[in-house]
Amino acid sequence: MKRLVVLGLVAGAVLAGVILAKKSQSSESAQEPEARQADKRRAMSQKMQACMEAMPDDFPPVRMFKNVEATRENSERILELLEKDRSGTEEPIVSVV
Repeated sequence: MKRLVVLGLVAGAVLAGVILAKKSQSSESAQEPEARQADKRRAMSQKMQACMEAMPDDFPPVRMFKNVEATRENSERILELLEKDRSGTEEPIVSVV
């Protein structure tokens, strides 16, 4: 039993070392993978939208898809506003409840 625990710990340490080594060897900047993921999300969204347009408007997945899209747009808009506030020189408004 003790051998299994020791072997598990050694395997975990080796795996962690390999993962850290691959991360340190990565030459991509932190923004490139995020940009690629955003492009993949947009492409998937466009494919889904094309499929949804072929379905009737009262079909439940169509309504869910539209709600998800609206939520995503609102979230992106909120994040943009927060970034503008963060980069501005104004002090953030702190409210005490």
